[in-house]
Amino acid sequence: MTDRQPNLLKESAPGPRLAILVQSLFLANLMIIPVLGFLAITWLWFTKRDGATELERNHLDQAFITSIKGGAILVGMSIAIFVLGGFDNPWSWVIGVLYFTCFHATLILFGVIAVNRAILAQPYRYPVLGPPLERKP
Repeated sequence: MTDRQPNLLKESAPGPRLAILVQSLFLANLMIIPVLGFLAITWLWFTKRDGATELERNHLDQAFITSIKGGAILVGMSIAIFVLGGFDNPWSWVIGVLYFTCFHATLILFGVIAVNRAILAQPYRYPVLGPPLERKP
């Protein structure tokens, strides 16, 4: 192994703990504790962002912004599907449940990738929803 790659057989989690924590909270927000996970991400973003390293700030920003955008799209589109199709229309339920399941599963998949990148101490950008990565001049 090169010096740049962590040896995962000797180190349990070589990445910064804050980055791993915030990405784990992103997954917890989607699967276990929806509102509490988002509140914890928000609290970490407001309290730890200024003193964080560049990598930690990357993961804080990605998780916070993607939680806001993803939540707004997930809830907004679900409401729109049922308002436009009607609650009594069975096709609204088919489309609504399919949409919610697919979008939600996609966010979970990207969250797992983000946790992996945090553990490996690498930056990550959520596709489409995540803010652009900061470029060094």
